[in-house]
Amino acid sequence: MTEIFKMPDIGEGMAEGDITAWLVKVGDTVAMDDPVAEVQNDKLIQEILSPYAGKVTKLFVPAETTVSVGDPLIEFDGDGSGTAPVAATAAPVSAPEMPPVAPTPEQTPQAQPTPESAPNTVQTANGHVLAMPSVRHLAFEKGIDLTQVPATGRHGHVTLADVMNFQAVETPVAAPVNGAEPVEPTPPKPADNKPQPPVAPAPLHEGRQPMTPVRKAVAKAMANQNATIPAVTNFDSVEVSQLVAHRQQFKAQAAEQGIHLTYLAYVVKALAATAKKFPEINASLDMDTQEIVYHDDVNMGIAVNAPSGLFVPVVAQADRKSIFQIAKEIATLADAVRDGSISPKQMQGSTMTISNLGSARGTWFTPIINGHEVMILGLGSIVKEPIVNAAGEIVVGQNMKLSLTYDHRLIDGMLGQSALNYLKQLLADPAYMLMEV
Repeated sequence: MTEIFKMPDIGEGMAEGDITAWLVKVGDTVAMDDPVAEVQNDKLIQEILSPYAGKVTKLFVPAETTVSVGDPLIEFDGDGSGTAPVAATAAPVSAPEMPPVAPTPEQTPQAQPTPESAPNTVQTANGHVLAMPSVRHLAFEKGIDLTQVPATGRHGHVTLADVMNFQAVETPVAAPVNGAEPVEPTPPKPADNKPQPPVAPAPLHEGRQPMTPVRKAVAKAMANQNATIPAVTNFDSVEVSQLVAHRQQFKAQAAEQGIHLTYLAYVVKALAATAKKFPEINASLDMDTQEIVYHDDVNMGIAVNAPSGLFVPVVAQADRKSIFQIAKEIATLADAVRDGSISPKQMQGSTMTISNLGSARGTWFTPIINGHEVMILGLGSIVKEPIVNAAGEIVVGQNMKLSLTYDHRLIDGMLGQSALNYLKQLLADPAYMLMEV
């Protein structure tokens, strides 16, 4: 029986996605829930799973094609005559046959791993290793065979950390051959004190290089949002000596619970409280219906940089969580982004976003508003600077830099600055924050 697998919606309200890579070819036999393609939407790359089991008889579009939700992707158990969408004119794609290459003596395996020593990398019915594109790229750069890397990710996925840990493992001592003594590694020669010639710097990378799927998605989203949203940024700073002292007081207690207490957790809590007082900053605009959509929950997007690009996981209902809970969740989400295990559900539903450059010693900047939101907070570093205290004395203060960008179609300058002023009050005095939230 012929089955046609159509492009699924892998995100909230996704209209289209890019087929970044096929994981099957015509002639492959796949099982139900086998990964068949990597799809990029505006937020992340995700492997899509087959809802059918059978033989692939047609691929409707080539890789690197943008496909609308509901368009046919794969024909199973047919004769290759399935009808393609009108816009798609490309012939079915199949992997080219490559002539076998005889291994060199150095490449010839000496022994097969035993079941006890074999890595626990999961391969699907068509022999595909479960790993995100960023993980494959890193493994390729380092010359690592992914089939040999033990997988620790969910559902047997190989993560970035798995590849890095695999590379860090030292080469074991050679096993004895024919009863000979084990070969001990040659000890390093003692270092002399002679000055070594300077190492020439690596040449700059020149030429052209294709954008990664994540970078293409980020570029598309940023260009669209920057072109369609009339944004204004208010720059300010707040003296946070009391906040610094409060964090120092509770760092050890947080560490006992396995929590790394960061300033970002305080800012998330304070901004969530600000959103309750100024609901416009936690709203969306529906220009098709000319309506303002107010959100009950404050779902805080946290911009996280990863080797493959920028991701924005979400701390859901941040207004209902403690600072400890927020700190723990931020760390969990950031780890999931960096090891490639972040799920689409963890990237959905944000109502406002924070972009943090404090760890990079950044100060003020102009962040671009994310998606259907109307505000984004740029968080800079805490800088020791001279300030004038209540007694009129010049003393050393600790100023946190803040950049609030908002959609001027909904938020006027007075409202934007009023919300920023309230946020500053909460950050300046953690005791006041606790009274308010």
